[in-house]
Amino acid sequence: MIFLTTGLAKMAEKIVLLGAKGMLGSEVYSLCAKDNIIAFDLPEFDITNKKQLEETIEGANVVINCAAFTDVEKAESQYEQAFKINAEAVGTLAQIAHKKNIYVIHIGTDFVFDGRKETPYLETDEPNPINAYGKSKLEGEILLTKNHNSCAIIRVQWTYGKNGNNFIAKLISLSRQKNSLKVIDDQFGSPTWTQEAAKVIREFIAKKPRGIFHYSAAGFTNRYQMAKFVFEKLKINTELIPCKTSEFKTAAARPANSRFCCDKIQSLLDKPIELWQKPLERFLKTI
Repeated sequence: MIFLTTGLAKMAEKIVLLGAKGMLGSEVYSLCAKDNIIAFDLPEFDITNKKQLEETIEGANVVINCAAFTDVEKAESQYEQAFKINAEAVGTLAQIAHKKNIYVIHIGTDFVFDGRKETPYLETDEPNPINAYGKSKLEGEILLTKNHNSCAIIRVQWTYGKNGNNFIAKLISLSRQKNSLKVIDDQFGSPTWTQEAAKVIREFIAKKPRGIFHYSAAGFTNRYQMAKFVFEKLKINTELIPCKTSEFKTAAARPANSRFCCDKIQSLLDKPIELWQKPLERFLKTI
């Protein structure tokens, strides 16, 4: 997929967006469509193709990398492919961007942590991923910062949006098939709307901060309470039953604590980060 903007650009800089079909990438493109942005994704664009990547970002001032292998379960059995996309390609992007002096915004994840910390994670906390997806994403961060210094890594968590697979979409789909659903109540984090994350990325395009940043909605909850909130707002009558992570057999382990301390990124943003309930309620009205 290749999008070209029309009309006059509001920004003089050329912005290249990788991974434009994804849940976050599509929001970034929608928000920045009037800027000088060009968006790429499969099948026309493959981030693991070095020659294609180099040609794609030629002349860019900013590259936003939303491209990723995001299937957490499949990453356990397809680690080689996950590593190529989430790590190797990011390292290649870093090397090219360094040579061409291009500012890179790369999207990270809470899965670089093991979830054993009892308080919110800081950017300075030591990563320790407990699944293949998290390991591949951490390797991508390492290769990016090793090969390029004009970059920002924005780690996000518990994202939801209108495009792509996510927890809310799964809940709604299952509620149409079953009278009751078991939902985990011992995993904690902050539901984060990709539309809000896209606004943060747009600010980064203008301000170009460097380093690692944590971004999520303010406050936190667990999966069960989040599901309750969604079902109450949508008036879905399916019964929700709280349960523990141990009751679900999955290929990939999940961190119990995904909470972020967002003080660092908040100091850069024009507006306060909202409590998770407010953007989630706005999103549910769009369904």
